[in-house]
Amino acid sequence: MSYYDRRRPVNRGRNSYRGRRRRRKRFDFRKAGIIALSFVVVFIAGLLIYTHLPKVKVKKAIAAGNEYSKNADYNAAIDSYNKAISIDSKSVVAYSNMAGAYLSIDDSESAKKILYDGWKNTENEDLLDNYHAVVLNEAVDKMNHNATDISVVESIVNVLEEDNDNKDAIELIDAAYLRCFEDSYGSDINALFRPEFVKGEKESDCSFEKYESVVDRMINVCNANPSDELKSVIREYLIPNEKSFTLNISDISGYKELIGRAVNVIGSDDNIKSFEACLDDSLRVQAIFADIFTQLDVGNVDELRSFVVSDEYLALRDVFLNKEKTPLENTVYVPISREAVILNQKNDEWSYRFLSFEENPSTSGVITLWANYFEDDGVQRNSISYEPASIEDNMYPHTKYSVTYLYSYITSGNSTRVAKMNYRLDTTIELRDGTVEETIVGDWGGENEWEMDIDTIESRIKA
Repeated sequence: MSYYDRRRPVNRGRNSYRGRRRRRKRFDFRKAGIIALSFVVVFIAGLLIYTHLPKVKVKKAIAAGNEYSKNADYNAAIDSYNKAISIDSKSVVAYSNMAGAYLSIDDSESAKKILYDGWKNTENEDLLDNYHAVVLNEAVDKMNHNATDISVVESIVNVLEEDNDNKDAIELIDAAYLRCFEDSYGSDINALFRPEFVKGEKESDCSFEKYESVVDRMINVCNANPSDELKSVIREYLIPNEKSFTLNISDISGYKELIGRAVNVIGSDDNIKSFEACLDDSLRVQAIFADIFTQLDVGNVDELRSFVVSDEYLALRDVFLNKEKTPLENTVYVPISREAVILNQKNDEWSYRFLSFEENPSTSGVITLWANYFEDDGVQRNSISYEPASIEDNMYPHTKYSVTYLYSYITSGNSTRVAKMNYRLDTTIELRDGTVEETIVGDWGGENEWEMDIDTIESRIKA
């Protein structure tokens, strides 16, 4: 039987120690568990932080893109590279690989854009070099497929402007010179500088303004970094490789200025001088006829009387009458119009002429200089004709006024025939069916003016 004996010594200290030790052990175990758990939490958090670091995310996105590219899943690869760029807009690898993926699906436009954007964002010259390589390869491809036009030349000039020492670009733009005109602008004389008048289904993307801009940019590149190779290219492009092409009158002064800028850089030669002489002469001739055109535009046909005997008209007429050398093509009937000239190259020399009415029915009017030998009692006739603007660009009915100053007999008074210098006006109206109505006015503007239609005149001659 047990009982509680107060006198029994109790070892309180030992029991207390053991209890504390048990409690401490339990406490230490819990503490170790908490520390271990905290370590796991910290490790996981650290892992999460690491995996969410921007550089890590960029590397993962690029790696994923590379894996997609290996499997030819280029659209997915592009998405991955794009994700990398959205995280780090200065990732050169992402831009480069993304461009490669675009090229793999033949999307060179997107490849060029991403390379160029990458260069702007990173200023990495390798990206710019790759961009230039894509541009030049595109140009080569178009040249190989007979599709060289002014836009191809422009694209190469773009490369030169950003890398003015790019030998490949200079070599390629030189090769494009002949192909450009043969491939795109050789089938129609208007295709180069008057695209709105091109006939047929094939349209032209060129104009003088665009052409001038391309050559001007070449000149600027050469000014910044002169080279004999580029000077040679500019000399070629300054005058198109065409045997014949049209140029608007309104563009002639601009062309002269372009030549002036080019010559300051590359110098001149016989070809340039011959071509420039045509431009100069065309403006000189335009000035001779400017006032009479103004009068004719408002219907003052009678002003042709004084013009046909003017010193400036006769001086020009005599150049053709005497077969003198002139850039304006030497023919018997020389059309003068205000819309455009045709420039022709033959035997390494340039000549020009103005468009005739038949070549340009939408003209505002054509004057024709007559340079034919026709004498009356040893007196050379002075003749000129004028075709007014058509009605709504229709060729017919087609009216022509021909004025001649000649020495001939006229009827003075009732029956007296007197030989004297006088004017004659011949008016013809040609209809679409080919019939012609003609009226002649003798001693036109004189005291003994007479008028008769051609049928009456012919009947009297036959009688």
